[in-house]
Amino acid sequence: MTRRGWSIFFFLWIAGAAAAQTFDPVWSAPELKQIRSFASGQKIVGTHYFYWYDYPNLHFFDTAELTDDSLQDHFPAPEEVSFNSPDWHEKQMEDCEAARIDFILPVYWGTVDNYFRQGVNFSIRGLGPLQTAIERRERAGKPSPKIGMFYDTSTLLPGVRGVMGQSDKIDLTPAQGKDVFYRTIRDFFYQIQPRYWAAVDGRPLVVLYSSGFAKAHNQSTFDYVYEKFQQDFHGVKPYIIRDVSWGGSTEAVTSWGAALSKPYIGAIAAQIGAGYNDSAVPGRSTPIRERENGNFYRWSWNQVLNSAAKIVLLETWSEMHEGTDICESKEYGRQYIELTREYVEKFKRNEKGIEAIELEYPDPRPRPMTDWGTEYKDAQSVQIMLGGGKSEGIRLVRGVEDGPVEEAALDGASCTRTKESSMGYMYFSIADSFYFDEKTPITIEYTYWDDGFAWHELQYDSYDRTATMSGAYKPTSQITSKKQAKWITRSIRLNDARFVNRENGGSDFRFAAGGGWLAIKAVVVKKLTGVE
Repeated sequence: MTRRGWSIFFFLWIAGAAAAQTFDPVWSAPELKQIRSFASGQKIVGTHYFYWYDYPNLHFFDTAELTDDSLQDHFPAPEEVSFNSPDWHEKQMEDCEAARIDFILPVYWGTVDNYFRQGVNFSIRGLGPLQTAIERRERAGKPSPKIGMFYDTSTLLPGVRGVMGQSDKIDLTPAQGKDVFYRTIRDFFYQIQPRYWAAVDGRPLVVLYSSGFAKAHNQSTFDYVYEKFQQDFHGVKPYIIRDVSWGGSTEAVTSWGAALSKPYIGAIAAQIGAGYNDSAVPGRSTPIRERENGNFYRWSWNQVLNSAAKIVLLETWSEMHEGTDICESKEYGRQYIELTREYVEKFKRNEKGIEAIELEYPDPRPRPMTDWGTEYKDAQSVQIMLGGGKSEGIRLVRGVEDGPVEEAALDGASCTRTKESSMGYMYFSIADSFYFDEKTPITIEYTYWDDGFAWHELQYDSYDRTATMSGAYKPTSQITSKKQAKWITRSIRLNDARFVNRENGGSDFRFAAGGGWLAIKAVVVKKLTGVE
């Protein structure tokens, strides 16, 4: 960044949002003409660039004693890894070029008005050394990937943003929420020199993570971003690739989770990954996507080659905790750099995918069975009474990021309900000894309060590979509230339940509620072993 750019950005940190609204744009119109853009329709490949590491203190260990390794895959020389190090970034850029990657998407955790919070300040501090590395390569006549933005929207949560006294998610429909959303995008590009921007037809790339960390949004959220960005960047408009969870209209759509579930192939953008394994992260029970010596990655690339997609997102370059990395590692060496190069070149030559690859594990492989609830091994049913009542073979899964719940009492009955929002979830786990990877038909009976929500539905872990996340979130029919303000009991028969802990928090099913809150006081799961 130019000296002028850095000085203004530091001013924004000190002066806050109000001053930022009236200050001149950081980049001049001539500087913005330095954007070296990709053309629309041009085939390009990018990857999510996790740069949040600083050995040994940040994102390497789970304890202050530096004894519990939290990485699933490992860098070859961990002592050299730091977001503060231009040398480390330069090595990553060299390897990205070797893989024929056109642009990187730094995972951005910049928290508006609180940029130097411990744990998130890597986002700001690391972008300077990254550009220094690119400048070095530029002076040496070496190319580097361009830089787009991966907006990790989990930073919208009050706890991440460091907003005192707030617990609810931010609403992106009023002016204040739109402004926080926009300024996160603006401030990222304030820090990146325009000549390094990854852009399509002169429009900088913004890739959005899940919408689930916001309370609400609509098309006006995006319209505000477009309008304000053009005001602050001399008429330049961003090119937004949104996750499928976002409503509204932007330039393209993608879907996070391809490294675990399966490739996402959209009309413009595709997203694929090499595999997934977060076994090293405490408290996780996510299924494992086996790499199968590169076969899952090859299989995924073949689907891209047979599609019309022009933009491919590789999930990820360096997320070592979840084992999605394609960078050089101790576990895989440079295998995935070489595979990426091979398939990117095929992609750009317009080759078709003709390889016949049969996966040993077509679906993510569930984790081994848990050992709680062994006393329900021979039971015909399990149940839970919500609001602090008995739990017999069913657990309410708390602490899931998108599933905050609270205890309540309605019409004299104790219950649990989702926090009021545009979309809320309540997660449940079944004792594995009762039901794990079976094909026995079951019923799920639950009692809910008919008010407070617009609609709700059950989403369960199934064998249906065509359903969301390879069947982990198969929906049942939606129930619309009749606003009767009374308890109603409903029973749903499931013939393809799998229940191998594939939903968030290691759960087996969840209730999704839109437009308010959903209260439940009891859930019963029953096996149908006869002629029922």
